[in-house]
Amino acid sequence: MPEWYREEWKSVKHFEDFPADSTMVSICHNCSAIFEERHPEIRRQSIWELILEDDSFPYPNYHGESITVQDCWRSKENRAEQDAVRELMRRMNINIVELAENHEHTKFCGYSLYQPQPPRNAKLAPKRFVEGAKGLFEEHTEEEKKRLMEEHCSKISTDKVVAYCHYCIRGLNLGGKQGIHLARLLFEPENV
Repeated sequence: MPEWYREEWKSVKHFEDFPADSTMVSICHNCSAIFEERHPEIRRQSIWELILEDDSFPYPNYHGESITVQDCWRSKENRAEQDAVRELMRRMNINIVELAENHEHTKFCGYSLYQPQPPRNAKLAPKRFVEGAKGLFEEHTEEEKKRLMEEHCSKISTDKVVAYCHYCIRGLNLGGKQGIHLARLLFEPENV
């Protein structure tokens, strides 16, 4: 184990000891990337997949409203999570509008890719946040970030856009769309 990794996790020793059949359930794409690189033996599952396993979950009804789904760069290879997001939207009676850059083709994570990332991400998940992030996480002015978000949002035909990443929500809102986190659709339908 590299020394920097040992030092980084010294205060959270319990992250080192997992039974072989463990499952990590996550809503955080950074955490998922870190576990994927540090503990590939641990099964990872998104909270969205877990919700689908609950046969008694009370899905709200959005009466066929058309809403765009925004996939996130941070989980672009996680097809199981992406499929679960879409299935949850279907179960809420939402007409899903897809973007041309979706699934593994997405390059969007709000404006987080246009500013330096927290150093710990690059340290703990270098495949994702260093090797897989060439040309990203470079400083941009606030004006540039707003322009980039507006350009992205100009390609979206609906006013409402569902995302499952808080960085994506911030970028969508900055770009002029009504970004709605999937959790809000599921748990706070009266506020959508």
